[in-house]
Amino acid sequence: MQTISPTPPSAATETTFELVLARSQMRLPVGPGESMADVLQLAGVAIETLCEQGVCGTCVTRWLDGAPDHRDSCLSADEQATQVAVCCARSHSATLTLDL
Repeated sequence: MQTISPTPPSAATETTFELVLARSQMRLPVGPGESMADVLQLAGVAIETLCEQGVCGTCVTRWLDGAPDHRDSCLSADEQATQVAVCCARSHSATLTLDL
């Protein structure tokens, strides 16, 4: 039996959420169609990215609070409990706190 992976939601079905950066005390809105990595970089936060598809793990960042919507293929379930690939993940919660 072949397993079909779910299609990620389109930008039209995504909602805005707020990134809270614990160490720098910044709060940044992430709108539909925006990546956390792009929002962070535009705000002057140094985040390395490479593939921007959640495959390489370059942008993996520790999260502290909230409910990430993991859309990567580089993190194991155990790793997803504390880390998030900011290039492709979204948030199920209204805020997502990162260890930045």
